[in-house]
Amino acid sequence: MASDRPASPSVDRTLTVLETLVEAGEGLTLTALARATEIPLATCASIVYTLESRGYARRRVVGRSHFWRATTRLYEIAAPLAGEALPARSR
Repeated sequence: MASDRPASPSVDRTLTVLETLVEAGEGLTLTALARATEIPLATCASIVYTLESRGYARRRVVGRSHFWRATTRLYEIAAPLAGEALPARSR
């Protein structure tokens, strides 16, 4: 592609959120995540809730605050690429 713009802005934003959660390690509030990624809060919320429903993010509630962090789901889908077999995920 000749353009620097991503072919799919929504996929680009989702990967940005996921990468930010992985880099943060300890977890981020939705507000902190939106600020760190420069993605609008509502869009960031939609992304992180989808990641949670698919098993890529987990939420920890402390009082009224929700902290999001990445899960090992990425490893689970990447491990076969490295030749490692993982047991099937139970749902």
